[in-house]
Amino acid sequence: MKRTPRQTIEFRYYDMPVEHYVLPKLGKGWEQQYGIAESGKLHFHNYLEIGFCYHGRGKLTISDQVFRYGDQMFTIIPANIPHTTESDPGNICKWEYLFIDSDSFIRNEMKDCKIPSDEIIRIVNKQGIFRTAEKNAHTAELIHQIIEECRAEAPFYEESLKGYLRALIIDILRMDQAQEKVNNNVRYNDFVEKATGFVKDHYAEDIKVKDIAEYCGLSESHFRRIFEEITNMKPMDYVNMVRIDEACMLLVKENISMQDLGKTVGYQTASSFNRNFRHLTGMSPLQWRNKETKNGKNSLKHYHISALKGWEAQE
Repeated sequence: MKRTPRQTIEFRYYDMPVEHYVLPKLGKGWEQQYGIAESGKLHFHNYLEIGFCYHGRGKLTISDQVFRYGDQMFTIIPANIPHTTESDPGNICKWEYLFIDSDSFIRNEMKDCKIPSDEIIRIVNKQGIFRTAEKNAHTAELIHQIIEECRAEAPFYEESLKGYLRALIIDILRMDQAQEKVNNNVRYNDFVEKATGFVKDHYAEDIKVKDIAEYCGLSESHFRRIFEEITNMKPMDYVNMVRIDEACMLLVKENISMQDLGKTVGYQTASSFNRNFRHLTGMSPLQWRNKETKNGKNSLKHYHISALKGWEAQE
């Protein structure tokens, strides 16, 4: 049986000038058709790579993700992340590159940050970034400023580069924070959906907040915070709403005693059932049944309890 050859990944090593943090790769030589000789072959570097595409079309692979690149786009690819650039057939693309010793820069020049240097390095090296200049104008401008400082090498440009590099690192931290917020919102919504599903299946049992939190794989305190942040209500308030909602429907459909009804929907005592029922409906269970079944009318088919955060006065 013929074995499929294993794909090789090439290591391309660069020597950083002594006491420098940036190695620029600029000029006419970087205007070419990329990937002709080694189509699809991934490579990685020993320094963080920033690439800016001025014009051209093609395919960009970062790890296992494939993107379409075009005019005015940029990449920020940490060291050791495999990637490759391939121009469309016959397409001449103009890229310019900056290789940055980001780890040393962070450790030497960002010691005063509130975040520890190792944490900043971890975030910067977490993943490759692919963005358009149009939607990320501030970051694109910082990259241009670094490129032009390297191109001109005006007096004190090394000190100027430090300022731009610091701002660029902060931009990367902000991008990561924004992405984490999006990811957290997705995860939080999943947690809430999982929690409400658990309550729907187990409301008749003697469930506690810790039971719901364990089902969601969270600590009780963490679960409470997420649930209240997303739904604007406490977890047990939601449990009580589900229970009372079910009790209201049973009141007009079943011939059941008040004591048995409370136990059926999860309350251990008649007093706790009556207290929660009156709190949510404004009347006792018996008053509710008399009102809803008066003259044979059953309005509960449209009944549903829900909660939204109330409006606040505008200043």
